[in-house]
Amino acid sequence: MQNKFVLPLIITAALFLSGTQAMAAATVLQNCFAGPMPYSINYNYELPASENIVAGTVDHHEHLVGELTTIEANCQCPESLKSNTPILELSAAGSPLSAGVNGYGYLTDRIDIDVSGYSDAINSPDGSGLSELKINQYPTSPSNRASTTESIKSTEDSTSVCSDSTRPTGGVSTKRQFRWNVIVMKMYIKKPILGEEIIPLTPVVQNFACLSFGSGAGCDATNASPVSTISLSGSLTAPLSCVINAGSTIEVELGNIVSSQFLAKGLPPSGYTLKNVDISYHCTDPAVPNSSKIRLSLSADQGISDADNRYIAKMLDRDDIGVRLFDENHNSVVLDGTADFSVPLDDDGNGSIRLKAAPVSTTTSKPEPGKFEGNVTVKMDLR
Repeated sequence: MQNKFVLPLIITAALFLSGTQAMAAATVLQNCFAGPMPYSINYNYELPASENIVAGTVDHHEHLVGELTTIEANCQCPESLKSNTPILELSAAGSPLSAGVNGYGYLTDRIDIDVSGYSDAINSPDGSGLSELKINQYPTSPSNRASTTESIKSTEDSTSVCSDSTRPTGGVSTKRQFRWNVIVMKMYIKKPILGEEIIPLTPVVQNFACLSFGSGAGCDATNASPVSTISLSGSLTAPLSCVINAGSTIEVELGNIVSSQFLAKGLPPSGYTLKNVDISYHCTDPAVPNSSKIRLSLSADQGISDADNRYIAKMLDRDDIGVRLFDENHNSVVLDGTADFSVPLDDDGNGSIRLKAAPVSTTTSKPEPGKFEGNVTVKMDLR
């Protein structure tokens, strides 16, 4: 007889259920904003000499604020959104400007610009207390947009971001307001400015926003929708800084002439040697590369005696004698302020124009004996 020994084998198993409950994922609200709201800023500034140089900067770090127009959201809200659920807001900013000098965007031939956007300015009309969204790439790709999560939160039972058709039960119809209209900027002078550099209306900052609810990852700079475009216009001005004859009066002695030397109206006396009139000037550094913009003109202070040609300057208390000026090519110079001399400058900003002067009779008769004098104003300006 064969005996068997049986050892019972008991296998037990236990299934443990984790006590950790998954967090509700964040939900990004869709189709919230109709499109970017346009804002405009006009900026005008007179450049001091210390800033009007190559690589000079204009950096006041002041808030520049566009119109106070507000924006509303009309999101397609899901049924899972409750009226007492906080709505989270992310703001982001970038720039459409093309690249300029290192770290700046191109603005004009003479100016580049570095800009920052700001967070939602709905509670800050002057831009104070906002988060600066520093832009570091021109143009800015979505992944390089600066962004911030706003401290502003709302619920549908206080102000609404949902469309009328998707607003949750218990929500109110009062719409939540938004505004992205603030920038700060720094300008870079690529070439010195003489006169005025116009800034045409140019988009410089684009703002983006994203609304969500729940916890965890949801909104980021890449899925934010465009909400505003801020454009800049205006001008930078740099007054002409030139000095004529070191600030002194140019005096020309015409000498003693015998009345019998005047043979014809409007012509220099017979045998008369024309007198030199040398107009020297000095302009500050910004003028040197801009000399083509500078023009010199001459105006007879007492007026002209020949309205047709405008060549003869009247003298003080004399109607029978005047003075004519001639350029280096012996051409007559118009003396009513419309003469237009170009202004050559050397590398140090110095230059000169050489003219000749002669007295002439203003009538067909010979001038009466006696002294005569008059004044001609030399003017340099931008054309």
